[in-house]
Amino acid sequence: MDWNLSNSIRNWVMATTGLGPGVGDIHYLVANDSAYYAWLRDDLHQSDSKIHHSFADGEDALTASRNDCLLVYPGTYTVTAQTVWDKNLTHLIGMAGPRSRGAMGGTLINCVTTTVANVVELEGNNCQFHNVQLRNVAANAGNLAALKLTDGVNFYAKGCHFSGQGAATQVATAGNCAVWFYTDSGGKPWGATFVDCKIGDAGEVVRTAGSPLFFSGGSALTPKYIEFHNCVIEGWTQTASVATVDLSANYCIDRYLLFKDTLFYNYYVNNAGTATEVFDNGCGTTFNALLFNCMQQGHAAWNTTGLNYFYGNSATPSATGGLATALT
Repeated sequence: MDWNLSNSIRNWVMATTGLGPGVGDIHYLVANDSAYYAWLRDDLHQSDSKIHHSFADGEDALTASRNDCLLVYPGTYTVTAQTVWDKNLTHLIGMAGPRSRGAMGGTLINCVTTTVANVVELEGNNCQFHNVQLRNVAANAGNLAALKLTDGVNFYAKGCHFSGQGAATQVATAGNCAVWFYTDSGGKPWGATFVDCKIGDAGEVVRTAGSPLFFSGGSALTPKYIEFHNCVIEGWTQTASVATVDLSANYCIDRYLLFKDTLFYNYYVNNAGTATEVFDNGCGTTFNALLFNCMQQGHAAWNTTGLNYFYGNSATPSATGGLATALT
């Protein structure tokens, strides 16, 4: 680790990642006209080799398998090409607090360039993303996702917002999404965990196709042991057949898909209708979706086919549940 840091930054990075003294080198992503740039260079005496002004340059500077970290200072960083995050044990950390959202998000990696398939394609093992927003909203059907996971074991995201489907051509195209789990013969995005994250955006544009969370691919090397804790998975559709989670084909998910304390939300203007289901299940191979203390709103059902794949522990809802009563 670069020990030429203030104690506050050093200790915060160690605590945020849970890596302690195992943290490697520290790099910074900062706008060149930001007050943070002068502060890093002049007050903290960080060399220009550690300070980057584009997302691609910052990722490129990290060394694989060393727990290097890229700290993103508040600002909007516009990308015009996909970044393949393929270095094992490298990490991305925002410096503006968790769950920032929208165009004014505190640490926003934003794509408005057409035909950029994904903002980030994740291929590295044991990588962490904290407190950042990835947003892919260019008006082109080829702009597919904010985050695509094709490989990389044990990805961990906390306090992040992944947003896509923000333009007319995106919201009318099946396969456009916010987070995309994709597998082929060489991929194995196993063990991914999302904590305190938002996936999708109910405030962008009404969708007629595509789901915020999308699983696809037909290889036996399929996503498995995937977990969502205290997350919000959200979108806006008034097309009944469009679900919030699309399990599109056999082998697109395996073993368990766990949702804990998670809200599935579909916005429908004036509450005038609902989507048919939360999960559109086209996967007939072995998996179980496990819902622990979860809630959905804006859908008529959790799933209308393949119900033997879905299990939950929530109590039957009651209009009078949660009302305080006098103790005796």
